[in-house]
Amino acid sequence: MTGIPYHDRRQFLKGTSYALALPLLPSLPGALRAAPTSPAAKAKRLVCVGTQLGFYKPEFFASNEKARLIRPVEDAGLAGAFTTISGLDHKGPTGNGHQLVYTLYTGHVVPSVSLDQFVAPTLGGDTRYESLQLCCGEAQAKASLSFTPSGVPIPVTLRPSALFARVFGAGSLELQRQTYLIESGRSLLDDLTGEAGIVSGRANAEDRRKLDEYFTSIRAVEGRLVRRRDWLDKPYPTPPEALELPEEENVDGSFLLDNEDLMWDLMALAIKNDSTRVISLTIPITDRALFIDGRFMSEGYHRLSHHGKKEEKIDGLLTIEERHMMGAARFLKALHDTPDVDGGTLLDSTITLIGSAMGDAAAHRRTNYPLFVAGGGFKHKRHLSCGDGPVTNTMACDLYVTVLQQLGFDVGKFSTSESDLNSVLT
Repeated sequence: MTGIPYHDRRQFLKGTSYALALPLLPSLPGALRAAPTSPAAKAKRLVCVGTQLGFYKPEFFASNEKARLIRPVEDAGLAGAFTTISGLDHKGPTGNGHQLVYTLYTGHVVPSVSLDQFVAPTLGGDTRYESLQLCCGEAQAKASLSFTPSGVPIPVTLRPSALFARVFGAGSLELQRQTYLIESGRSLLDDLTGEAGIVSGRANAEDRRKLDEYFTSIRAVEGRLVRRRDWLDKPYPTPPEALELPEEENVDGSFLLDNEDLMWDLMALAIKNDSTRVISLTIPITDRALFIDGRFMSEGYHRLSHHGKKEEKIDGLLTIEERHMMGAARFLKALHDTPDVDGGTLLDSTITLIGSAMGDAAAHRRTNYPLFVAGGGFKHKRHLSCGDGPVTNTMACDLYVTVLQQLGFDVGKFSTSESDLNSVLT
């Protein structure tokens, strides 16, 4: 096959039975720049991540210079690219917090649109997937953080292999095909070597490096999927005697962290190849003990969140939450290291929100949410304390108004907002 035109930023290498999305390569003829939603837009992508068991806030808020959960982001060289925010919540009902974690990006208990779905039709109109809704771990009621304008929850993708097939299948590669490739030890790229060489030959040196890194990342994720699949066929390690096992074996709950790690890496690749510009990811509640570093933890994730201020339980909880933030740091670093076709980096043009509508899982409190915002062209502060001093804001949706305006939306209100955080973040 000769003469592959690079039509636009969604160009695909075409194989005999499937196609592969390419990253944005500005040096190739015909590569289009992704126009912002408006001249005022400073960012054009939104990633919304939520944990249903919150974070241990003394080690999450960066007002603590040695915050354990912030260390992975700093170690990735991103100390100036994020802000943690305390003092904000939805000021809603004070019932069982577990029942209302889904409100993180809606602000309302009553049916209403989530932040990601508010922006998806505008930001995602030129991409293959207007938005992606993901969850790492076992399916739970109210696992989705994404809601349509009529308040209907959008189903989530649970399996990294299914997301891999969607992102790299270009619509015609079925999961069965990808499963065959994984099991046979072959790569999605093997049949496309010649065509990839043609595209690479037309790119400049910087884009060739970018293309090589992209293909290397795909092969790395494929390799991890192979290893992940191996675990599905292996017997469980013997759990501690005191551990209550579920009635039915289900690797999804126990292997939440493995699934999550793959989701973070696949999300970065999906943004790199412009498959989507809007993503939501739920890190769900589970009662199961998580498998980490080759063994089951001594207690279930949910039980550890009810730590009772016991040092041993808090350390176990932080071990899990640290893995959440290690995945986030790896994701943010991947965006930071990738140039955007419009200038700057993908991190500069992507707003990533990480938080929870569970302010304190130990007491089921829904106040003072743990909130983290990275990238997106904001004037980051490391930590911002709201509700006291010069920043009197108390509503989490005030942050979302500023996010929307940074994305170019001409709005002054979202959900339960009372103001915005423009004066301190933009």
